[in-house]
Amino acid sequence: MKESSLGINTISNIHSGKDILTLNFAKIADALDCSVDYLLGRTDNPEINR
Repeated sequence: MKESSLGINTISNIHSGKDILTLNFAKIADALDCSVDYLLGRTDNPEINR
């Protein structure tokens, strides 16, 4: 996930199912061009709350 500028430890934690910082969710959402709510499954619309 080079576009998100996440470190290897954060990526490993995500892969292991561990909690990550809210800021990292924002980085992932920005890299994927969607909202954090979409990543969390709180909406089916990736444009909500962008």
